[in-house]
Amino acid sequence: MGRREKPIDIRSGPVAAFAGDLRKLRAAAGNPSYRQLASVALYSPSVLSDAAGGHRLPTLPVALAFARACGGDPAEWERRWREARGDGAPTEPLPIVVDEASDAGPPRPVQLPIGPHDFVGRVAEFDGTRAATAGIADSRVPVVVRGSVGVGKTAFALRFAHRLAEQFPDGQLFADMAVRRGDEAAPLEVMAGFLRALGVPPEQVPADDMHRIGLYRSMLAERRVIVLLDNVRDEPQVRPLLARSLNSQIVVTSRSRLLGLDGVRRITLGPLAQAESVDLLRLLIGGDRVGAEPAAAVRIAEFCGHLPLALTIAGRKIAAQPGRRLSEIAARLGEGVNVSNWLRIGDVSLADAVLPAYLSRPPLAKHVLHMLAGGADEVTPADLARSLHISIESAEYAMDSLIDGGLLHRVPEPERYVMSPLFGQLVAQEADRFALRRRADELDADPLRAAIGFEGGFAR
Repeated sequence: MGRREKPIDIRSGPVAAFAGDLRKLRAAAGNPSYRQLASVALYSPSVLSDAAGGHRLPTLPVALAFARACGGDPAEWERRWREARGDGAPTEPLPIVVDEASDAGPPRPVQLPIGPHDFVGRVAEFDGTRAATAGIADSRVPVVVRGSVGVGKTAFALRFAHRLAEQFPDGQLFADMAVRRGDEAAPLEVMAGFLRALGVPPEQVPADDMHRIGLYRSMLAERRVIVLLDNVRDEPQVRPLLARSLNSQIVVTSRSRLLGLDGVRRITLGPLAQAESVDLLRLLIGGDRVGAEPAAAVRIAEFCGHLPLALTIAGRKIAAQPGRRLSEIAARLGEGVNVSNWLRIGDVSLADAVLPAYLSRPPLAKHVLHMLAGGADEVTPADLARSLHISIESAEYAMDSLIDGGLLHRVPEPERYVMSPLFGQLVAQEADRFALRRRADELDADPLRAAIGFEGGFAR
């Protein structure tokens, strides 16, 4: 299409007559709701309603989209629009590009990455997620799958989304929201990509934030789509992309609990059970090798903290060494290895997941992490407050930071927290290497308070 025309603020005369003609066209088409028109016109209901309101002349692309959605002739409606605008001499109509395959509509988006082939367990979690996505009254509720680093959130969500794909024949949308190389996944840019994937021409993606969000939510209401938003950092990054829809389902993965979000269901993943960890190693290494040395397989699983990411890396590495006995590998792990080097295959590494989370924590949270790495298996906010002479609120702030960073998780007992020993080894080894750590005996209450901005018992 040509240049985008500027709306004209005219409240009577030709503009009002043009809007009246649009309303008559809509009535002749059976008076479809603006939400129904939006799914065809590819503009939000509010934009289409405003076009027929008579308060201002809509832009030409909006007017033509409205007319097409109601069965009008685009050339005729362009002529009417130009008359309402007051253009002088007649001009050539804007070219309408017709795709030879337009009768079939835009291609159905199938953006989900390949799901994991080696997957075990999570039966209860799948049941809980299926129940959460069953729909309540007139809408499906977005689901947040959360858990610590390496616990398999993405693998679980992909497995679940692929299982549900048949229920959403209009497509699958996927976005990795993680920040990499300084580039942040902006929600409105992700939304623009989703709209284009759903068939909205680039020039018709609204520039206005509210109109873009309105069109996106309208399309999710009309289409049957599953949307997976992976590695969400915080609430502002995902809030504009959420919608409750009877037809579409949104699934979010995050290390954070995203407690600031309203109207979502949360599913928390923990480490695998021992039997499930060994089953995963059996799939990766081979049943014969694990069956021949089950005790060694258990020791390898324990070294990996029963975390699917660590187990997958270890399993693939061991599978590539068919001549080595599992007992030899387990003994080597027990003697001590560099975790960052050993749990790395190709471009997949546990350290690449854990260390950025550690480095982004506030100083007090890092100090708690080192306390746990130093041998304190569990710590409570009360214990931390007493040992550092700080308030319970500051201690809870540090704990919450580690939980939402995916480095700490609650155990069944109330208000108790644990960290995977594997994380402790990794952080201790890397902190010593890069001089990131100050020893506990070098930290007293006063400099610690200064480091965390402590004042009046609360961390700023």
